[in-house]
Amino acid sequence: MAVDMIPQSRDEEILIATINGNEYTAIPQSRMEYLLLELKSVIEGGQGTLDYESLENKPQINSVTLIGDMSASDLGLETSPLTTEQVNQLLDVLS
Repeated sequence: MAVDMIPQSRDEEILIATINGNEYTAIPQSRMEYLLLELKSVIEGGQGTLDYESLENKPQINSVTLIGDMSASDLGLETSPLTTEQVNQLLDVLS
């Protein structure tokens, strides 16, 4: 399904190129553009993996590698409201 529209941002240019199967060669200028190009590469069969176990640098919180279902106590987090530092650590892992 081709998308026939005029992109309103560089992010939209990348998304439209991905949907239409077109090459996008511009250098990413933001983290979002970089992530969209990484996603494009995975979709097209480039880099990426669906096998989490084979990843080399798995994300960590408080030096605990994220594997399987883990509770806050498994990660060394308090069960009380998170500190700003803990929230920032979680955001780093999720971004």
